[in-house]
This record gives sequence, structure tokens and C-alpha cells, in this order.
Amino acid sequence: MEDSQLWNDFRNADRRAFEALFTRYYRSLYHYGLKTIPNGQLLDDCIQDLFFELWTNKSAPAEVSSVKGYLFKALKYKLTREIRKSAKFDDLGDESEHGFEFSHESRLIEQQTLSDQQERLQHFMSQLTRRQQEAIYLRFYSQLTYDEIAEIMSLTYQAVVNLIYKAVKFLREHLVPLLLLLIIS
Repeated sequence: MEDSQLWNDFRNADRRAFEALFTRYYRSLYHYGLKTIPNGQLLDDCIQDLFFELWTNKSAPAEVSSVKGYLFKALKYKLTREIRKSAKFDDLGDESEHGFEFSHESRLIEQQTLSDQQERLQHFMSQLTRRQQEAIYLRFYSQLTYDEIAEIMSLTYQAVVNLIYKAVKFLREHLVPLLLLLIIS
């Protein structure tokens, strides 16, 4: 079933549609959230709260251009609030201390399966700004459109295009010479 139909059914109090939305997007939301909060339990609680609030308050808008984009933005907002709230108790520190980073599980998988070229890509990805990393993740790993990314990151469409362009240009400038050296040797 299409996202828009599930969304409309959910808005009409269809429990199955709500469960289908949760099942469809939980994993993507979780992986995205791990980039912001490395605490899996807190992240799981935030996702559960997000869907609980959607169901009980019917606070979601009647129409959304992208269900996935709306849920990602809502989760980002909720995580930002949690980080700020936790910072008051000095549990997590402030948001700037928690950069956009890949999860521990992802690193283990990469160590087992990725080649030397991919490790170099990771090295250069870490040199990107946190915002560039987030935009790259949303565009190429989550396959969101530029419009959806702009909505999630609270940027203009053009700012997202520029952000991704600069990140890809940086990676291309640093990786192409390395790839040529590997091919020649």
C-alpha cells in the first residue's frame, strides 16, 4: 500500500494503517536517530513517543508531501528536545558534543566487509562538517529528495543542493587521486 494511502487511513483512525506505518519506518528512523543520539534505549523511547503522540493527539497534519520526510523531521525535533533536556542534567552534554557519526554496528560490519577504498571514503567523510554528513546520509543512504532533506534540516532547497555539492566535490577531489594510485600500482 502507498504511503499516502496509509497516512490517510491512519488519519481516519485505522489501527492497521498506523501499525503499518510504524513497521515500515521504525528501522529507518532508528538508524537515522543513531547518528544523533548514540543511546539506543533513549532513541527507541523517542520513536515510541513520536508514534504514541501521533496516535493519541492526532497532531499530524492532514496532508504531507512525504510521510518519510515528515517522520524524519518529527524525530529530529524530538531528539533535539531530548538532547537539550538531558543537557540540563549533564547526561549527554550539549548538542555540539554529539556530532553526526556512524553507529558502532555499522563500523563492525564495515571492518569485516569493506575494502581499503571504502575505508578511505570513511576517512574523508569524517572530514566533512556534521551538516554535510547528515545531508549525505539523508540523500544517499535514506534516499530522500532534496526537498525532503531541506524540510528535515530546516534549510532551503538551494542550501541543501549546495551542501551536498560541496561534500561530493570534496570527496571526489580527495578520492579520485587515491583510486588512480590504486589502479596504477
